[in-house]
Amino acid sequence: MEWVGQLLGWGTAGLVTVAVAGNTIIPNNSQLSSTNYNTVAKVPTEQLQEETQQPRRLTVTVKIAEPQDLKISEGSEIKAGQIIASRDREKQRLEAQQTQLNLSLQKLQSYQPLPPTPPNLPPAIKALPPNSYLEQEAMVEKEKTAIASIESQIEVKQQEINYLQELENLDPIILDHEQAKLKQLKLKHTEAIRDYQLAIGKLQTAKDSRAYQEYQASLAAAQRVERMNLSRSSYERQLAEYQQQLAGREFQEAQVKGKLNEVENAQPKAPRSGSLH
Repeated sequence: MEWVGQLLGWGTAGLVTVAVAGNTIIPNNSQLSSTNYNTVAKVPTEQLQEETQQPRRLTVTVKIAEPQDLKISEGSEIKAGQIIASRDREKQRLEAQQTQLNLSLQKLQSYQPLPPTPPNLPPAIKALPPNSYLEQEAMVEKEKTAIASIESQIEVKQQEINYLQELENLDPIILDHEQAKLKQLKLKHTEAIRDYQLAIGKLQTAKDSRAYQEYQASLAAAQRVERMNLSRSSYERQLAEYQQQLAGREFQEAQVKGKLNEVENAQPKAPRSGSLH
């Protein structure tokens, strides 16, 4: 390790090459005698292949900023994963960064956005009851029949009066009496027409009322559909935002984990056990 000390004496920064010798030594085929070859030949093929797959010597190059950054010396026994160089000030910075990244990762993992609640359907609209105008139409027909009956009576009474007026020596009282009856029939006819018109008006009012109810029902149905569409659009927008939040959190977690991996791998470690030469 004299060359390491000389290299460190050149300055506070530089590259150090460390040679790690493994426990298994691979013989050189060109240096094997015939006797050795025979001996080697007796070794099982699988064992020989396993031993030859292990490196005999491994060279590791690390960068140090100060002499005390190097944590090993010549002849040291090291184990796989052991830190062989550590820049303390850089280490403190990396540890602080690692702590901050771990806190950020915990915060990200603890944050769980709430999924939106699916919208509820608006209350169903009660259907209108069956419609019927039988009562109003019956009243109209009744008044219509009454008018026809009175008109028939008026016609008959008018014929009687005409007949009595042609008779000679007729007591005027009789004629006056019949004319009074005719007058009453005409009054009844006027009242019947009025009742008929009233019945027609009631029938039309019932039809108008039904039409208004149907209009209100159609308006309520349209408003219900509009509320459903608005609720569905709002839910889909919230669902898209929720999925975007999940994707953003996963992306941030991946970034933080990547940075943590970079920090953890920033300190050089021995790749395998062995001794320094």
